[in-house]
Amino acid sequence: MSRLDQDSDRWTEPMLISDDYSRSEQNPSFFQAPDGKVWLLHTAQLSRGLMTHEEWQEKLRRGEVKGHFSMQETAEVRLRLSEDNGHTWSDAVSQFTKPGAFCRHPILIMSNGEWIFPMWYSLMEEDANKPQYGRDYSVVQISGDQGKTWQEYEVPCSVRRVHMSVVESRPGHLVAFFRSRSADRIYRSFSDDFGRTWTEPGAINLPKNNASIQAIRLQSGAIALIYNDIKGGDDPSAVKWGIPRVPIVIALTYDEGDTFPYKRVIEPGDGYCGDVNRHLNHTYHYPSIMQSRDGNIHVSYTWHGRECIMYHRITEEWIKG
Repeated sequence: MSRLDQDSDRWTEPMLISDDYSRSEQNPSFFQAPDGKVWLLHTAQLSRGLMTHEEWQEKLRRGEVKGHFSMQETAEVRLRLSEDNGHTWSDAVSQFTKPGAFCRHPILIMSNGEWIFPMWYSLMEEDANKPQYGRDYSVVQISGDQGKTWQEYEVPCSVRRVHMSVVESRPGHLVAFFRSRSADRIYRSFSDDFGRTWTEPGAINLPKNNASIQAIRLQSGAIALIYNDIKGGDDPSAVKWGIPRVPIVIALTYDEGDTFPYKRVIEPGDGYCGDVNRHLNHTYHYPSIMQSRDGNIHVSYTWHGRECIMYHRITEEWIKG
């Protein structure tokens, strides 16, 4: 974790806050509860130890192992708490332990005071010839006692629609946007009962590449959605990986995703084209977005093939400019 203090123009040196080397730990999200405590939620999945992907593939060819190298189906969601704004942290505890439990986006406090936490479950494909995680599906966890207990509600017909990002556009009415494993479009679902029931996710008119997205409701009432503006196909039943992860675009909607009158490229990438040079393009992906009390919008994403994290501070007017 790194901090950008209020009056500073420099991020602090990163500090380690995750230390289970038997697992791959990823997709962290922060949430500050009404009592001031900061929640850190992240996934923790088993790994193949020190074996490389190439070594696994060789064992697979020799028939010594089966399945895929990645083990997302073993993941659980873990929690650490901080009572001093993230300077020190409690030990990790297992928060959601059903195998394959995965998260990406933070808890949202709804207008009725309940907390809602979007998740999905990654399911194993033993057949290494099948694309991974084509059976994943989304759920939400809802708590009425500030995270002491949770109740799970499944999103119907959400297979292959993951990384659910939830926005409350008016009291009790929620809209959620999804990454599609089909690399076709961003998908959308609605709830009118504070997340207990959901409509079947349907495609909207924004392309997607089977990489992560995030949506927030701005102070103006607009919904801002950040994503890679590129797709890899049109078959909603397919599973497609390996689609380029660039450019990163911020889009604004004032009608819950029916239309996006403003879109602005925040990361155009390297720009190489043609079969000979295309491999020179790096990836820019997994964008996150939040708005602070002063109205500024804060954006971060992995940069240049995961060399570092890029950070931008922008405004809604800049997006529309």
